[in-house]
Amino acid sequence: MEAALQKLISVVENNTAALNSLASKGQEEKATPASQTTATSLYGVGGLWGVGVERDIISAHVTPRGILSALPRIPTLSEDPTYGIVTGYTDVDGDYLTGANVCDDAPSAYMKSCRLMARFGLQRFDSKTIDALEVIRKVNRGDFTDLVLRGRVLGMPDYSPSGLDESKILNIYAMSEMVNTAIQQERQLSQAVWQGAVNVQSAVSCGFPGLDAQIATGQVDADTNQACPAADSDVKDFNYNDVCGTGLDIVEYISMVHTYLTWNAESMRLDPMELVIAMRPQLFRELTACWPCSYLTNRCSDSAGTQVAVINDKVNVDMTREMRSGNFLWVNGEKVPVIQDTGIYEATNITDGNLEAGQYASSIYFVPLTITGGFPVTTLEYLDYTQAAQETAFLRDMQEFWWTDNGFYSWALEFAKWCFKFSLRDEPRVVLRAPHLAGKIDNVMYQPLQHTRDPYPDSPYYYDGGVSVRGSSTRYAVWG
Repeated sequence: MEAALQKLISVVENNTAALNSLASKGQEEKATPASQTTATSLYGVGGLWGVGVERDIISAHVTPRGILSALPRIPTLSEDPTYGIVTGYTDVDGDYLTGANVCDDAPSAYMKSCRLMARFGLQRFDSKTIDALEVIRKVNRGDFTDLVLRGRVLGMPDYSPSGLDESKILNIYAMSEMVNTAIQQERQLSQAVWQGAVNVQSAVSCGFPGLDAQIATGQVDADTNQACPAADSDVKDFNYNDVCGTGLDIVEYISMVHTYLTWNAESMRLDPMELVIAMRPQLFRELTACWPCSYLTNRCSDSAGTQVAVINDKVNVDMTREMRSGNFLWVNGEKVPVIQDTGIYEATNITDGNLEAGQYASSIYFVPLTITGGFPVTTLEYLDYTQAAQETAFLRDMQEFWWTDNGFYSWALEFAKWCFKFSLRDEPRVVLRAPHLAGKIDNVMYQPLQHTRDPYPDSPYYYDGGVSVRGSSTRYAVWG
């Protein structure tokens, strides 16, 4: 169906005759978008890029980044799946045999299991309405439509709907609006994969449990609600200590979680395990500033508590640069990959009374991606919209909708005479099949000199500015 999207975009990019044809088709539609253009005006009187702007337009839009690019996408139609775990075997019951009673019943035991569940979430965004015959207007011959975008506005191309071309958002109304909906989807999903909660619809959650809720203790069987401690994650509390402070030792904490999880994988014969560490970008920068000194001198104190190991400044600087450029931490002698993720929740002094102004706190996560044989245990499943093709084939003369990206996204196109708009939909869920191989360290405090910009409009560190609509200039004529 990617071809259908390309065909639609081609129609919208065509000349006036093609737009007239598109609008004519819209007269037969029953959907009712707004009766006039509500989309951001690109050209014409009052347009953002009207007469007088230089050709090169530089982006100042901050995009999300994170673990989504590392998770495989798996199509499914299962609305209420369960995922099994062998939690262990009971102790034996019965008496041990003695003497010559070799044919009597001997002690025996039972296998035990736990089932985990998952839920879909729904994401929906609409474009603004476009009047196909309104948006072709230009102010005059000086109103050029050959602007060039410098930079990107979509941060996770692997999770953006295919067929979108960011280079055309300054010149083609339809493409601008479709990219706009994709940006909203990207923002929400990048946060929901961590912060999502079941049966909660908000700017962050789209209705499925995020990894923060799944990487937890207190795991229970999906059918009986029986406790399953063998499936519990390793969860530790750093209790708002400074990541580079003299209180709790972050090297000890991270090294212990890593040791615990790799021991689980080895003793359960699930190794080799691909494990990644995920944290906020700001936290990673603060952590890597002090990690070399703490890591290289860990357990190097004498009986009086005096540090006896000596390292030079060049070792510190080189190790910090190596970890930052390679996105990893040296942990227990291994290079453990680090994913810097903007979607992880970050507390401030406004949201958490344990923090002072300029202090922040968030969690450090340990996420298993694959186990022995390359089997994926952390995935993003989605409702496979391709399977709706046979159900809707007979409706083609009455509506316009299609799927892209192997059924991950569904687009709909609504018409009201000459006006049309796009709607975007997807239904994903993040699935953690092996919570006993995952862990997190909560309430890690850090205090950078300056906080970097965020990609989410509800953050105090998100900046945009400027205008969405420009007023028309005054013109004079004898007739008024």
